[in-house]
Amino acid sequence: MIWSYTQTKLLKDQYGKLPVAALSSLLNKSPNAVRIKANKMGLKSKLQHKVKIPLNTIINFRNMGYSARKIGRLIGYTHHGVLYAERNHYIGRDKG
Repeated sequence: MIWSYTQTKLLKDQYGKLPVAALSSLLNKSPNAVRIKANKMGLKSKLQHKVKIPLNTIINFRNMGYSARKIGRLIGYTHHGVLYAERNHYIGRDKG
Protein backbone atom coordinates (compact mmCIF):
# COMPACT_ATOMS: atom_id res chain seq x y z
CA MET A 1 0.00 0.00 0.00
CA ILE A 2 1.08 3.51 -0.69
CA TRP A 3 1.45 5.92 2.21
CA SER A 4 0.96 9.63 1.65
CA TYR A 5 3.25 12.22 3.18
CA THR A 6 0.44 13.28 5.54
CA GLN A 7 -0.17 9.71 6.70
CA THR A 8 3.55 9.11 7.25
CA LYS A 9 3.90 12.36 9.21
CA LEU A 10 0.88 11.53 11.38
CA LEU A 11 2.29 8.07 12.05
CA LYS A 12 5.68 9.54 13.00
CA ASP A 13 4.09 12.14 15.29
CA GLN A 14 1.58 9.86 17.00
CA TYR A 15 3.12 6.39 17.09
CA GLY A 16 3.70 5.48 20.70
CA LYS A 17 1.24 8.13 21.88
CA LEU A 18 -1.92 6.55 20.45
CA PRO A 19 -2.72 2.84 20.36
CA VAL A 20 -2.18 1.12 17.02
CA ALA A 21 -5.93 0.48 16.73
CA ALA A 22 -6.65 4.21 16.95
CA LEU A 23 -3.90 5.06 14.48
CA SER A 24 -5.10 2.47 12.01
CA SER A 25 -8.56 4.02 12.13
CA LEU A 26 -7.19 7.53 11.63
CA LEU A 27 -4.94 6.46 8.78
CA ASN A 28 -7.48 4.15 7.14
CA LYS A 29 -4.94 1.33 7.26
CA SER A 30 -4.97 -2.06 8.94
CA PRO A 31 -3.29 -2.35 12.36
CA ASN A 32 -0.75 -4.71 10.79
CA ALA A 33 0.07 -2.17 8.05
CA VAL A 34 0.61 0.49 10.72
CA ARG A 35 2.97 -1.77 12.70
CA ILE A 36 4.93 -2.74 9.59
CA LYS A 37 5.33 0.87 8.45
CA ALA A 38 6.33 2.01 11.96
CA ASN A 39 8.89 -0.79 12.12
CA LYS A 40 10.34 0.19 8.72
CA MET A 41 10.56 3.80 9.94
CA GLY A 42 12.34 2.66 13.11
CA LEU A 43 9.57 3.96 15.37
CA LYS A 44 9.22 2.56 18.85
CA SER A 45 6.16 2.62 21.07
CA LYS A 46 6.47 3.46 24.75
CA LEU A 47 2.87 2.52 25.49
CA GLN A 48 2.45 -0.03 28.21
CA HIS A 49 0.73 -3.24 27.28
CA LYS A 50 -2.51 -2.86 29.18
CA VAL A 51 -4.46 -5.50 27.32
CA LYS A 52 -5.65 -8.29 29.56
CA ILE A 53 -5.37 -11.61 27.85
CA PRO A 54 -7.74 -14.26 29.26
CA LEU A 55 -5.13 -16.62 30.67
CA ASN A 56 -7.60 -19.29 31.78
CA THR A 57 -9.03 -19.41 28.28
CA ILE A 58 -5.55 -19.91 26.83
CA ILE A 59 -4.90 -22.72 29.32
CA ASN A 60 -8.22 -24.40 28.48
CA PHE A 61 -7.64 -24.21 24.72
CA ARG A 62 -4.07 -25.51 25.11
CA ASN A 63 -5.40 -28.46 27.12
CA MET A 64 -7.72 -29.22 24.19
CA GLY A 65 -4.70 -29.28 21.87
CA TYR A 66 -5.18 -25.94 20.10
CA SER A 67 -2.16 -24.15 18.62
CA ALA A 68 -1.21 -20.60 19.60
CA ARG A 69 -2.38 -19.39 16.16
CA LYS A 70 -5.80 -21.04 16.55
CA ILE A 71 -6.19 -19.70 20.10
CA GLY A 72 -5.27 -16.22 18.92
CA ARG A 73 -7.92 -16.34 16.21
CA LEU A 74 -10.54 -17.56 18.65
CA ILE A 75 -9.90 -14.91 21.31
CA GLY A 76 -9.01 -12.01 19.01
CA TYR A 77 -5.27 -11.77 19.64
CA THR A 78 -2.21 -12.59 17.58
CA HIS A 79 -0.45 -15.88 18.13
CA HIS A 80 2.54 -13.82 19.29
CA GLY A 81 0.31 -12.35 22.01
CA VAL A 82 -0.71 -15.83 23.10
CA LEU A 83 2.90 -17.00 23.19
CA TYR A 84 3.93 -13.85 25.05
CA ALA A 85 1.23 -14.47 27.66
CA GLU A 86 2.34 -18.06 28.07
CA ARG A 87 5.99 -17.09 28.39
CA ASN A 88 5.54 -14.15 30.73
CA HIS A 89 2.66 -15.32 32.88
CA TYR A 90 4.07 -18.74 33.62
CA ILE A 91 1.35 -20.76 31.99
CA GLY A 92 2.43 -24.37 31.88
CA ARG A 93 2.33 -25.90 28.44
CA ASP A 94 2.48 -29.58 27.64
CA LYS A 95 5.28 -30.09 25.15
CA GLY A 96 4.62 -33.65 24.29
